[in-house]
Amino acid sequence: MYRVVGCILIVAAGAGMGFSESFRFSERIRTLEMLLQLVICLRGEISCGNASLPDAFYGAAGRMNGKYREFLINAADRMKAGNGEKLSQICRECAEASLKKSCLTHGEKDAFFSIGKYLGYLDREMQLRQLSLYEKNLEGEIRLLKEEAFGKKKLYRGLGVLGGLLLAVLLV
Repeated sequence: MYRVVGCILIVAAGAGMGFSESFRFSERIRTLEMLLQLVICLRGEISCGNASLPDAFYGAAGRMNGKYREFLINAADRMKAGNGEKLSQICRECAEASLKKSCLTHGEKDAFFSIGKYLGYLDREMQLRQLSLYEKNLEGEIRLLKEEAFGKKKLYRGLGVLGGLLLAVLLV
């Protein structure tokens, strides 16, 4: 009796791990889409509103919610404070504080954390080009992940269930 219950729990745990990884993949896509929206809002504030960087961050924060809003407001507050910090350092620290528990890969986090490296550099046109470049990279990454999503999510779920079954069979 206990063996059967144990086997069922092992299979359920394996299936749960597979579904968890599947949901994590979907969350990664949603996070990248939110970062894309953030970049589009920043670009719009800089180009159309002709705003300074702190004002652009505040304006974009009005259109975002949750941890993205928190990141923008914290970064804008630190920029306004004028403590002599570099913009790249401000953006990296605020992004790490706000987005540390996101499901992005290390490379995706580094790309976003370094967004301030080029924003405070030279003129408005250079800032807009850097944001456009990052936007294009994000769009490509999102498109690639969406193409792979169905297969990978199905694979994660299947491997979770099969791994649980294998472990249950080995223990019986």
